Amino acid sequence: MRKLIIVGTLVVLTLIMVGAACALAAKPIKLIVDGENVSVQPPPSMISSRVFVPIRFVAETLGAEVYWDAGNTAVVVNQGNRAGMYLKGRNDPLAADQGIGGNFISSQELKDILDDDNDRDLADFRDGHNGGDLAGNDPLVIDLRAEADYEAGHIPTAVWVDAAENMSDAQNVKALKDLLQEHVDKGGKSEIVLYCYTGNSSGLVCGVLGAMGLNVRNMRFGYDIAWAGTKSADRAVRATIEDKDGNTRTCGG
Repeated sequence: MRKLIIVGTLVVLTLIMVGAACALAAKPIKLIVDGENVSVQPPPSMISSRVFVPIRFVAETLGAEVYWDAGNTAVVVNQGNRAGMYLKGRNDPLAADQGIGGNFISSQELKDILDDDNDRDLADFRDGHNGGDLAGNDPLVIDLRAEADYEAGHIPTAVWVDAAENMSDAQNVKALKDLLQEHVDKGGKSEIVLYCYTGNSSGLVCGVLGAMGLNVRNMRFGYDIAWAGTKSADRAVRATIEDKDGNTRTCGG
């Protein structure tokens, strides 16, 4: 009798576990990274009571570099190399320039992108405009200058989120991701272009956000110098320079 009770109990427990597994398998499995519910293809799946997720997406989201080593038939994961990926321009796998130069964009290039039809009405696919421009190649443009300066005048379609020094705060990174997703949902390009006054602060912010995995580019020389032309770059000091052997000379001399 005692054996029958034990066997019966085990059977019941097995049925409960199988039922729970079946119920779990019937529901979509969520993938939550740093508190965010994210979607990924292929989606997480359960096989033989084990949950499988795509390693590249999860590893890169957490700051690791993933690549296929064909010679050793191995998937290689290097943790914490996001900064290196950004410096090599690999935060955007579609970029033609796989180097740090690909993380810059000139003011002329940005202007041409925002004004496809060359009618001087930048990003005129917006409501109230003639609709001649294309939205598909337009990045999400973020203004890092003081809010008052943004409100006084900014690049068309640019958005202000917070001061440059606060852009790595969790709430601002989330706001950027949400804005980018909204931008993409409306047909825009999955890319962020940052600009400040002269390109210095935006370059620093680009480095930080790029290391976090965001696809960001810096508008070279910034709003005051390259876009509005209200400020010229500092004049060269023509100071002393030194070569590899320690020989010195004055620039221009």
